[in-house]
Amino acid sequence: MIIDSHAHLDLLEDPQAALDRARQAKVIHVVAIGVDLETSVKAAEFAEKEKDVSFCPGIHPHDAAGAPPDFPKQLLELAQNKGAVGWGECGLDYFYNKSPKEIQRRVFSEQIEAAKKAGLPLVIHDREAHEEILALLAEQDAGQVGGVIHCFSGDEIIAQKALDLGFHLGITGTITFPKSEGLRRAVAITPLDRLLVETDCPFLAPVPKRGKPNEPSYLPYTVAALARVLEKDPEKLALATSQNTNRLFGLNLDLEETKCTA
Repeated sequence: MIIDSHAHLDLLEDPQAALDRARQAKVIHVVAIGVDLETSVKAAEFAEKEKDVSFCPGIHPHDAAGAPPDFPKQLLELAQNKGAVGWGECGLDYFYNKSPKEIQRRVFSEQIEAAKKAGLPLVIHDREAHEEILALLAEQDAGQVGGVIHCFSGDEIIAQKALDLGFHLGITGTITFPKSEGLRRAVAITPLDRLLVETDCPFLAPVPKRGKPNEPSYLPYTVAALARVLEKDPEKLALATSQNTNRLFGLNLDLEETKCTA
């Protein structure tokens, strides 16, 4: 059993068919992610319709410049819906800089406070902004709610700093890429109970599906690659990461909660 901790279902060509394929691949739950007000509503609708889908509302750094002044209030109201389990995707992206940096910082900071008010863990986007994100999380005591550095892309030092702040690392299909040695080294120093797996679909399809639109049914390839790095049994690793996601997001799924040593 596997949980996809981060999926953009609204971007899939046929979300329902993708969810059906996911179930056949033993993906037992999917967390749908919002990146702005519109997609956050769509994520909430998926969670309302599908019993094995939860959602997180948020404003992606790419969309920070377009966020209305009252966006925290609107998202806080949405976060009261059944199925809301986290806050995000939010954070900083200094690679594309689709929104000015000062606006990204303000919108991210406001979302940290909103997540604390809602009592929801953060789902954090971090692209070329490791140190600034870690500093903001520390300054605003984001460890109160914790969360996950989604699609983790840092090295061992950044990984340890994130772990010290109480955060989890989200591992995507990039773990299967030949040039991802830095990620594999970071994963190797991460405690098993702080790792989540995710697709970030339709992006970052794992080898051997690389180049195709990603979907939750491809998650077993990521789990297998992660298991190789950690020298663990893939089925037990899948259970361990599912337990981690279950606890972090308070999914209350009926999983085997005995300690997994894989």
